[in-house]
Amino acid sequence: MKRLRNLMLLCCLTGLLVPGTGAAMDADELIAKHLEATGGVAKLKAVESQKVTGKVMVQGMEIPLTIYQKRPNRLRSEAQVMGKTVVQCYDGAKGWSVNPMTGSEDPQPMSEFEEKNVKLQADMDGVLVDYADKGYTAEYLGEDEVEGTPAHKLRLDTGQDIVVDFYFDKDYFLVIKQDSKITFEGNEIESSMYMSDYQEVDGLIVPFAIETRQGDMTVTQIMLEAYEFDVPVDDAIFVMPAPQEAPPAEAEHPQKPDHPQKK
Repeated sequence: MKRLRNLMLLCCLTGLLVPGTGAAMDADELIAKHLEATGGVAKLKAVESQKVTGKVMVQGMEIPLTIYQKRPNRLRSEAQVMGKTVVQCYDGAKGWSVNPMTGSEDPQPMSEFEEKNVKLQADMDGVLVDYADKGYTAEYLGEDEVEGTPAHKLRLDTGQDIVVDFYFDKDYFLVIKQDSKITFEGNEIESSMYMSDYQEVDGLIVPFAIETRQGDMTVTQIMLEAYEFDVPVDDAIFVMPAPQEAPPAEAEHPQKPDHPQKK
């Protein structure tokens, strides 16, 4: 694994440094530059599976995290919480989860809201690759700024009640912020993700730090430790298991009536 200590070097290598002429930009050009900066579409599509490990900080707790992905569009995350494994999974068609923190270790189908979000996450190529073929629309919204960093802004509408605004670093075309808006039952749920600490792994440029915020409040901080591409991933881990059978109740023996005392 090669740590990217100098993003300027990356730009020189890929020829993506933007001249200071303020040339016009459109959605497809911006997406193409971004995909090239992350390693190229061919390399992205060549990855058949991946395993990502790290830790997530939630409410002061440091939780080990493992994420598995495999084509086509299968995703499983496992978080170790207080000796229990919390699972979220998408099998390519439906989502399910196991959360022992609720008092049950039986798998449960995801809600419609949860499934909408995890379905997009399960896209191994990322939602921007072949976005039009997926039925999405993209619109370039001009230049913006993310905490002092000049950025290009792009809006992706999935047509499935999810709209995502991407902010690409203006010089390097890597995503540094992502705003998501999900409409569900008439309500809009918004969140933001901030990506940083980009590194090169097997020719792909990936973020090792991801912070999720709602408004000004940090919800989670993910610190990734390793990406492993094309590792063996068993198809069975994406299949929703059957509920655990309750142990058979012990048969109650009828109480024998007291025998009358002999007189």
